[in-house]
Amino acid sequence: MAYDLRIEVEGDVLWVTATGTRSPQTILAMSQDIFAACLEKNLKKVLIDVLALKGRLSIMDAYDIPTKHFSEIRDRNVISRCAIVDLKEFEDSYRFFENVAVNRWFVLRIFSDTNEANAWLKE
Repeated sequence: MAYDLRIEVEGDVLWVTATGTRSPQTILAMSQDIFAACLEKNLKKVLIDVLALKGRLSIMDAYDIPTKHFSEIRDRNVISRCAIVDLKEFEDSYRFFENVAVNRWFVLRIFSDTNEANAWLKE
């Protein structure tokens, strides 16, 4: 579960750049760190760049993570909007992950373009 997060503040958005290995354990640990950073910095919008993460989640992991493990970070008083930027080649997987998360009341979208993700956060 090796990962690193670079966290910056740009206006009213927490910008996170993740590096390391993509696994369910890594995603869960990163999510907790990002949630804590939002609380600490009192920011409700977050852009997470996962372009540099190695590996890929299975379809089952893409279902289990938002279904079983994200309930504790669903508080919209902490995170009101979350944009994730991932590789275009993973679009089928991340669309599934996005649909599962949105169906569980997360305000989350996944993009392959950072500018589009940032624009959505600003809407």
